[in-house]
Amino acid sequence: MASVELRALVTLALSVVLTACSDDGGGGSTGNLTSGTDPSTTTGGTTTGTTTGSEPTTGAPTSEPGTTTTGEPGTTTGDDTTSTTGAPLCDGGGLGPGDHTITLEHGGLMRSAIIHVPTDYDPQAPTPVVLNFHGFTQNAAGQQQLSGMNPVAEEHDFIVVYPEGVENSWNAGLCCGQAVIQDIDDIGFVRALVARLHEELCIDAKRVYAAGMSNGGYISHRLACEATDLIAAIAPVSATIVIDPCTPSRPIAVQMFNGTNDLLVPYDGGIYQSAPQSFADWVDHDNCSGEPDVIHDGSVTCETYDECDAGVSVSLCTIEGMGHCWPGNPACPFGTPNEELDASEQAWNFFQHHSLP
Repeated sequence: MASVELRALVTLALSVVLTACSDDGGGGSTGNLTSGTDPSTTTGGTTTGTTTGSEPTTGAPTSEPGTTTTGEPGTTTGDDTTSTTGAPLCDGGGLGPGDHTITLEHGGLMRSAIIHVPTDYDPQAPTPVVLNFHGFTQNAAGQQQLSGMNPVAEEHDFIVVYPEGVENSWNAGLCCGQAVIQDIDDIGFVRALVARLHEELCIDAKRVYAAGMSNGGYISHRLACEATDLIAAIAPVSATIVIDPCTPSRPIAVQMFNGTNDLLVPYDGGIYQSAPQSFADWVDHDNCSGEPDVIHDGSVTCETYDECDAGVSVSLCTIEGMGHCWPGNPACPFGTPNEELDASEQAWNFFQHHSLP
């Protein structure tokens, strides 16, 4: 009981700290965790039942699920295109290139997500998806800016989805906030969200990935523990495993990014598991063997096990001196940033080598 109460106090303290950090803007336009396009005011379409990233998501649904768009609807072409995983052609639904906000009901709540569809999206070609989760007290629009993943999606032709947590939090197990207190079924929400994506877009069911910052990284870990039928690989940032037990039904590829000076998610652990222990747990879950390949590049050291069951890989990139930050972003809300490694680019390089069996 004492441990549970201590975690509750720490979570409360983190909430105060992170809220204060987000109020002062995080130190730059690319690092402002609370700025960005408000989904309820997106131009180029109409809003139907949309909740915003800065407002708590509470209560029963009051309107029908809808979609807000800033891009042009996709058009069906006659190209005979398939994905690299052999996924069948599809008609692509109603969304085309641009930014969109979709809403859906789940668990008696209206939930939402921002979707970025790349310019060269083909509505007939099954396209990979990265689910990119925000941190505790933050929101989907802020994560869009913090991670800087949209330009990477444009370059490599994948869809990025920024889901919105209940009261700016995710139920990742032991953390965080109202999502844990209310026992929100966020795993069920993610499943419902991916099902909705299949209706709106032509996505490759074998190439759905999860990434996220802090609490968003925690929920990525939980998805790898509990939804390996849905998620092909994960790339959590400034996060460790906070769900117990973690019992993945199959080997799953994991790429972790953790800073040694992270005071909110301490590299060596404390209230929650250490980064090296989470790394070791994934090595064990995936039955990896041999010694890891180690690459040193400045302040970044990446250790990777490639000899794991089902051909998956497990990797930990340790960033010396980095705080509670997204690698690659020059602005950091809590601690010293690091630009020697771009986590969004590195995550995609990792993801593209892994798909569902």
